[in-house]
Amino acid sequence: MSWFLIFLIGLGVLLLFVEIALLPGFGAAGIPGLALVIAGIVLAWGEFGLKTGLIYASATGALTIPLAVLGLWLFPRTRLGRSFILSIAANRTDGFQAPPQELVNLVGKSGKSITPLRPAGAVLINDQRVDVVTLGDFIEAEVEVEVILVEGNRVVVRSL
Repeated sequence: MSWFLIFLIGLGVLLLFVEIALLPGFGAAGIPGLALVIAGIVLAWGEFGLKTGLIYASATGALTIPLAVLGLWLFPRTRLGRSFILSIAANRTDGFQAPPQELVNLVGKSGKSITPLRPAGAVLINDQRVDVVTLGDFIEAEVEVEVILVEGNRVVVRSL
C-alpha cells in the first residue's frame, strides 16, 4: 500500500507542477493534482496516522519536483520534444523585416499633413513623405502634426 500512496501523491505533485509551469489558467491539471495529493495524505493518515501521511507527502514532493524539472530539461532534447518546438526562424530572405530604423527615429518629430487624415493619410516630415494614421481623429490637409507612436510600419500622429 505504501508504494501506491507514494505513486498517488507523486502523480498529484507532478500534476500541480504541470499546472504551474506549463498550462496557463487554473484547473486543467491543478484540481486533479490537488485531489490526488489530498487523497494520498488521507489514505496514509487512515493507515499510518497523520504525521506519517504528511511525511509521505513531503518526501514524495521533494523527490517529484526535481525529477519533473529534470524531465522538462531533457524533454526538448528528445526526438519527440523537438517535434513540439518550432524550429523555423523568420529571416529577411523569407520576406520578414523589422521596422525601418528611419520610422523609429520619427517619434517626437513634427510635420505637415499632405492629405486629409481620415484617419489614414500622408504627412511630410523632414522633406520625406510618410504614410500615417491618427488615433481616430480627422485632420485636414496642411495641418501641423506630431508623431507620437511607431508600431512596426504603423506611424501614429496627432494634430498640434
